[in-house]
Amino acid sequence: MKYSKWLILMVYIASFLLVLSEQQRILDWIQAEDNNQLFVTFLFAIVFAAVPFVPFGVIGAIVGAKYGLLLGGIVNLTASSIAAAVTYFLFYSLFKQQGLAYLQRSNRLQSLHSMVRENVFWAVFTGRIIPIMPAFLINCYAGVFKLSFPAFLLATVLGKIPAMLVFAYVGDSAASGAKHWITVLLIYILFIGLIYLAYKYVKKTKTLK
Repeated sequence: MKYSKWLILMVYIASFLLVLSEQQRILDWIQAEDNNQLFVTFLFAIVFAAVPFVPFGVIGAIVGAKYGLLLGGIVNLTASSIAAAVTYFLFYSLFKQQGLAYLQRSNRLQSLHSMVRENVFWAVFTGRIIPIMPAFLINCYAGVFKLSFPAFLLATVLGKIPAMLVFAYVGDSAASGAKHWITVLLIYILFIGLIYLAYKYVKKTKTLK
């Protein structure tokens, strides 16, 4: 588990350094007026969203800076949802044993069991809207244990909407020089914090009963 945490930290640092080293190229691409590369960008967004531990918030902000709040938000939401669906089916059909081994190593298996036992939709929705568990872990669990795909997909799409729009807005505002993105980001963090506290309170209340 400690190894996994160090790996995640290293991936985040490497991602930050990569963006920093390529910032001029990224800025040139953002400032270009054409949208000819929209489909390619969409495909790359799917790939990045599917790779475990890659900070998709950075990708989402760059997409938002390039395509604006509305189109950028749609690209982010669609790409991340498709990536979740692809991961689900990979573990559902091809990598069940590897997925189960990964879940057992993560020490989250019992927590996921207790969440899903109550309601599949709300378990996945809660996991999407507040970062209590890595998205890849949720996708893996859903595929390995063959959770209802319609419930999984609907909860994924709805749960991802706030974050994907915030990522796009932050990127769009930062690119245009507006300062409102800082306020929006702080409000979003506060919103996530309040939902998380409510989630912990409800969970504790049910445990006491």
